Formats: sequence, C-alpha cells, structure tokens
Amino acid sequence: MTSRNRLARRSRVDHFGASVAGPAHRALRRPNEDQWFGASGAFGSLVVVSDGLGSKSQARHGAKKACIATLRAVRAWHKTGTCSIDDLVGRIEPLWLEEIAPFDRADCAATCLLALAHVGGWAYLAALGDGMVAVRVQGVIERVEHPRGSGFSNETQSLGSGGVWATRCFECSEIDIAVLASDGVSDDLRSDRLADFIAWLNDEFAHLQPVARWRSLRRELTHWPTPRHLDDKTIAVLAWPSKEAE
Repeated sequence: MTSRNRLARRSRVDHFGASVAGPAHRALRRPNEDQWFGASGAFGSLVVVSDGLGSKSQARHGAKKACIATLRAVRAWHKTGTCSIDDLVGRIEPLWLEEIAPFDRADCAATCLLALAHVGGWAYLAALGDGMVAVRVQGVIERVEHPRGSGFSNETQSLGSGGVWATRCFECSEIDIAVLASDGVSDDLRSDRLADFIAWLNDEFAHLQPVARWRSLRRELTHWPTPRHLDDKTIAVLAWPSKEAE
C-alpha cells in the first residue's frame, strides 16, 4: 500500500445507523418520528439523530428537516474555516426554520444530536434535547448529554424552543467510535453497561458491508430486549479505522 493510500484509509471515517418505529407507534399504525442521517464530504463525516416530539402534529417532518438543516449548517460552517462549535450549532435552528416552512415551529419541535469528524482533525459533538451522544476516547467513554428539563412539564429542549446546546470537542486521533442514540435507546441503557454496548456496536457492526450492517442493526432495534419498551429507536455511529488496518 502506498503512503497516499495509507493516508486516505486513515482519514476515512465510516458512518452507519438505523431507525425503527417503536411498538407504540406500530400498534397505532403511526410512522416512526425518529430520523437519522449520515454523510461524508469535503467537511469530513457527519451523523445526525433527531426525535420529533411526540405531542407535536408535525413531529416526523420536524425531525427530518433537523437532519437536513444540520447538513446544510455543517457545509456552510466548513467553508468559513472558523472551527467554532458554537458557530456551527448556532447555524442549525435558523436553517431548520427555513426547512420546516410552511409549518409552525411549535408543531415541528424536534431534538437534534450530531457528531462530526472534521477534516481538520477534530471531532465536534453536540446535543439539544433528550437522547445520548457518547464517544470512546483512548478507551474511556465520554458522554455529551443535554440536562433534562425541570419543573412539572419536564418538556425536553428542542429546535423550536430556543434551547441551549451541550457541546464538546476531541482530537480525532484519540477517538475510535462515536455513538448517537434517541431516547428510545438511551433511556434503556444502564450506565455501567454503556462501555459494553459501544464495544458491541463497534465489534459486531462496524466491519460489515453497508446493506448487511443496516439490516442487522435494524433487526436488533426491532427486537429490542428491554421488556415493555414502547418508543421509536434510532442509533447512528461514526467509526474510525482501526490502527491495525493502517
């Protein structure tokens, strides 16, 4: 393998994911209100997960447009060369408001989680609302979660609510996997088993071919082992190439 091919292999960050409607929505014949998206481009590699708030009439639309708005924000942000994560997340809601038109923000409220492996060598992670962003940094699991709301309503923060993002940055050279999960998954994960869960995703799925990987992950989400689970379930992953493969 030439040095150029080694560099291309080392810089490539794979992305994959799957999403399924939960038993509650399947029973009511309602669509999945979670959405996920993955893309690679001049900016690097990106995954996004969004959960449309179930009480909203256009929840699925809001979640879908959250993924589109995030990709638009990343592309525009990359071109500026600012490398500020606050600048990146600050671009998302205005673009989301454009995307959801003609619907009102109150009817489209959706959470937004993202993980970006930027070509500049940094991983940018952000969360707005419920769900989980987790990354394995030199073998240690780090979480980037937005605190749940307080008070009687306890409504999650979301696009459309003017919420505050939780953000973190890491050097890509220190990371081997980043995982996003909607609350239908994250609420069922015990903190003392999170490292095992992330290792399972990396070991069982990261090296499969894309179609087989999607089918296998979707099957696992459909047959989720937690008793009496009801929510839609979504997982999206960024997987860095192993050092042994370089």
